[in-house]
Amino acid sequence: MEIAIKVENLKKRFGNKVIHDGVSFEVYDKEIFVIMGPSGTGKSVLLKQISGLITPDAGRVIVYGKDVFSLSEDEKFHFREELTYVFQGGALFDSLTVWENVAFFLLENKELPPEEARKQAEYFLSLVGMQGTEDLYPSELSGGMRKRVAIARALCVNPKCIMFDEPTSGLDPVMTAIIDMMILKLKNELNKTCVVVSHDIKSAFRIADRMAILWNGKILEIGKPEDIKRSQNPAVRQFIEGLPEGPITANLGYRG
Repeated sequence: MEIAIKVENLKKRFGNKVIHDGVSFEVYDKEIFVIMGPSGTGKSVLLKQISGLITPDAGRVIVYGKDVFSLSEDEKFHFREELTYVFQGGALFDSLTVWENVAFFLLENKELPPEEARKQAEYFLSLVGMQGTEDLYPSELSGGMRKRVAIARALCVNPKCIMFDEPTSGLDPVMTAIIDMMILKLKNELNKTCVVVSHDIKSAFRIADRMAILWNGKILEIGKPEDIKRSQNPAVRQFIEGLPEGPITANLGYRG
């Protein structure tokens, strides 16, 4: 099985606060890998390091054979086409229409004529069920719709891997299920590798091929969903069962 991402002994601190203390794991090509853990454990910081948006203090990140933090400027540009990032809030440009947001990379970097860029944007919007919204502005969309537009924008780059930062955060159960099905579609129909940061336990177990539990700067456990469910680690058990009491909960900083 081909390794898409290899994280080796990653360390990161902000001031005196240790965020990651020797994090290591591998993500296989064309799998959905979910990183879970309580709030405040550095899940999003980990995702941004893998994406090259934050530089670690030590360790390496290898993406499709390339050392992310040894890339030249030209190599970084092409790296952005292999791996894209869907931010928690969507991070859409308020002054641009939906189709302009989706086609932004094509317009700015590929210099496609607007007519051709719009056609591609319409295609990727149709893949996420957002056809007919091309001329709307982000302010006219619901939270779930903005997240789907952000996914269409990521697809417009035609990446091998997509990173999702809390894709279901703040969504109702119906929209959460829609986003989950969309991520499954990306893997099953478009052969994308997906790395998902989430503290939504139901969503994570619904989509993951494998999952990692991040706590106290380290990976507690990695495995398939059924392996994690059978874990005998008390911290892992308490997190996935959502128990609201007891000393382990306090240590984890669990928030339901």
